[in-house]
Amino acid sequence: MLSPRQVSSEYELERLKALHSYGILEEGLMHELDNLVTLAAKIGKVPMAYVSFVDKEDVVLLSAVGIATEYMRQPRSQTICQHTMFEDSIFVVEDVKAESSLQDSILIDITTRIRFYASVPIKDKNGYPLGCLVLLDDEPRALDDYQREALQTIAIQVEAHLDLKRTNKELVLKTQRLADYEDIFTISPEIHCILDRRGEILFINNAVTHLLEYEVEETLGNSMWSYVFREDMDRIFGVMESGLKAKRKEFSIDFRVITKSNQFKWIGWSMVYKADRWYCFGRDITERKRVESEMTKLSFVASKVANAVVISDAHSKVTWVNEAFEKITGFALADVQGKRLADMIGGPDTDWLSVEKVRKMNQERKSFTIDMLAYKKDKSPIWLSVYNTVVVNEQGQIDSEVEIIIDITEKKKAEEELAILSLVASESKTGVTICNRSGEITWVNKSLERLTGYSLEELEGKLLGDVLSGPDTNTDLVYQGREKALHKEPYSIEVLAHHKNGSKIWLSVYNTPVLNAQGEVERQVELIHDITERKQVEQEIIASREQALQLSEAKEMFLSVMSHEIRTPLNAVIGMTHLLLDNDPKESQLNDLNILKFSSENLLHIINDILDFTKIETGNMHLEHIPFDLHSLTVDIVNSLQLQAGKNGNHLELGYNDQIPEVILGDKTRLYQILMNLLGNAIKFTENGKVFLRVDLASQSATDVLIHFEVVDTGIGISQDKQNNIFEPFIQAKADISRKYGGTGLGLAITKKLLRLYDSDIEVKSAEGMGTSFIFNIRFKKPLKNETPAVQLSEQHAFLNKRVLVVDDNEVNILIAKRFLSKWGLKTDFATNGEEAINKVLHHAYDLIFMDIRMPGVDGFETTRILRDLPGNYYKHVPIIALTASALHDEQARFLGSGMDGHILKPFNPVEIKALLTKFLGQK
Repeated sequence: MLSPRQVSSEYELERLKALHSYGILEEGLMHELDNLVTLAAKIGKVPMAYVSFVDKEDVVLLSAVGIATEYMRQPRSQTICQHTMFEDSIFVVEDVKAESSLQDSILIDITTRIRFYASVPIKDKNGYPLGCLVLLDDEPRALDDYQREALQTIAIQVEAHLDLKRTNKELVLKTQRLADYEDIFTISPEIHCILDRRGEILFINNAVTHLLEYEVEETLGNSMWSYVFREDMDRIFGVMESGLKAKRKEFSIDFRVITKSNQFKWIGWSMVYKADRWYCFGRDITERKRVESEMTKLSFVASKVANAVVISDAHSKVTWVNEAFEKITGFALADVQGKRLADMIGGPDTDWLSVEKVRKMNQERKSFTIDMLAYKKDKSPIWLSVYNTVVVNEQGQIDSEVEIIIDITEKKKAEEELAILSLVASESKTGVTICNRSGEITWVNKSLERLTGYSLEELEGKLLGDVLSGPDTNTDLVYQGREKALHKEPYSIEVLAHHKNGSKIWLSVYNTPVLNAQGEVERQVELIHDITERKQVEQEIIASREQALQLSEAKEMFLSVMSHEIRTPLNAVIGMTHLLLDNDPKESQLNDLNILKFSSENLLHIINDILDFTKIETGNMHLEHIPFDLHSLTVDIVNSLQLQAGKNGNHLELGYNDQIPEVILGDKTRLYQILMNLLGNAIKFTENGKVFLRVDLASQSATDVLIHFEVVDTGIGISQDKQNNIFEPFIQAKADISRKYGGTGLGLAITKKLLRLYDSDIEVKSAEGMGTSFIFNIRFKKPLKNETPAVQLSEQHAFLNKRVLVVDDNEVNILIAKRFLSKWGLKTDFATNGEEAINKVLHHAYDLIFMDIRMPGVDGFETTRILRDLPGNYYKHVPIIALTASALHDEQARFLGSGMDGHILKPFNPVEIKALLTKFLGQK
């Protein structure tokens, strides 16, 4: 039973490609297979047999026995071979009438007498079906094993015959191509040769005879390198050796080859190294090399000549120009060749009378020199100085002319400018001097005489700086100016001089060197102004500025001292309040202690506002850029203000966009201060309402992120006419605000200035009685992968068995520090001055040192420097933390310069101290 096989279109394309590779379908009947088909018919003992091949649309019978010629090509769709060729072995139908699937085959239907059908698939070496070997009979019959095996062998021989035919055809084509190549190589005018790896000539064409005079037989077996010019050998081997080391196989190289008559020729070689053979192609480039050499020499000469060179024939017609001529005039050789030079470069304002005069001189075989106004190719004017030399032959006749042309446009311009300058300088109110190249005066105008009191007769031949200098004159500045002028550099100076009558005058001097045609300084021109009044004003401004700086420093010093003096007792008040609140006070004392805590912290807030405002005003505040978690910060802020919001009956909420990056770079402390100021105000001025903090993502890139902040409340609001004033220091929206709600009026002023440090601004939207919105955007940098917020350890783990030294001259500060640190399980030791601290550190090992800055005798900075200078790794790395009550100056540089690792501000905040201890003790 025949089962048609379905194959993919890709497989069918590959099968057809294999079939067409034999080239048999285009050749018609293939009688070479007749013997195999006849043998198959005899083995099968049948009257009809054929070999068919299945093409895309047709089945082609290339050899047949007992089949009429009209059946030699049939539609593929109506044949059995298109299916039986896919069989793995011989397909036999002993009685066709018993097989219904064969009834539609054209060849089976040749005559109703066909009763027997057998098909052997013909496949190529890759297994692709090509067609079939088919046997037909008009009687039913069977095939024994011998017949089956013999027929399959014949089918294999059919494919082998096809493969042999294809191979022979390819060999014939290759042989023909090889013969063609050999003919090409033989008759080629260029040398073609094959060398072994050592350079021995294995093959060379006839070009070696007419190029190098050697017969082919003379060179075969000889080394190529024996014909090479010896001076080129090192270069050749160097190129080839370095190329082969770099795994290059192709080379292009020029070298000289000695001819049989002992001459040399330049040959340009292309060489390929493959399978231990060098395949070489050489072309005679001797003439090219000669031309290149001459051109190189000519180019070298031309490149050294900055002036234009023109060569003309006996009739003054241009024959050659150099590159400088084209650069100067814009005319190329093609523009002027065969024409008279003056006709090409002359123009409407050219002095043609002078041109005609020198032409007559030329006819008389006289050389000449002329300065003429000429025109470039773009019609722009140019002054040229032409030096003409006539070259005569042996008969005394003009052979050619050589002209050297120099561009003197700048010289002419300088001369015209100098003439104009002389005219203007005579009437100018500005002092003018004209000097020789050495700076000696040759002329001055009347204004300079009035300015200095000296006449031209008194100044002529002298250096002006020498005449006007006095004991207060900066002579170094004068000498530097003279050096610049000698080196062709213009300069300007402002110098204190002396009038002839002895009075002091400030002069502004502008010096310009004037160059000649050779580029050397020819003279100097100076413009001199009296700037005495301006200098007096500048000195007054400088004095005022110095006075202002002194006042500013005095103000800063006063605030610094007052900050220290106020914070020191305030540290005791706040510290003792924290300790009392932590020691389970009586119910009756709790309210008093909270009032005390609130009042002292409010006082500290006022002091901080004043100091922060002053730091910003004096430029002493700078933002940090460290990684922090914005979400955690805003959550902490909102949570810390919930109690305060609840006291006013307010509902405080946070709206945070989760698309904001988890970690950003910025100043966490100053952002905390901005949000606390705005939220604190919103809570303070809102009762029984709502306060909302919105933090949203405005935009982001690969390196930064823009965050949108909005603080909204439903409080008392701000009238339109007051909204521009609320950011001014010590200004409130209403006169009774401070009395009713409290505050310094600095919070919003500080907030606005802090935002300016972020290159941001704040917008307010409000109406009286309708609530207020404060809106601003801040752009933060994104951290690098290795920048993450510090992870703090739990205090129980960090502080276990740690020993701390507290250095402070204030007994109350020591008491407070002792209470805090002891409560957290730390072992504490104390020193009241620098000397005592150094002694204790020398005899005990501490895990951390708190160092007061201001102490009698040796202060904290000096004590730290002494400890850091002690020999030993411990003294270099023990953490030293500054204790300071001054918040005015940004002393971070001083802390680091003395060797401190950080600082903490008085009054002590337990949370800040604990965070700092965790940071340093948690690392050990």
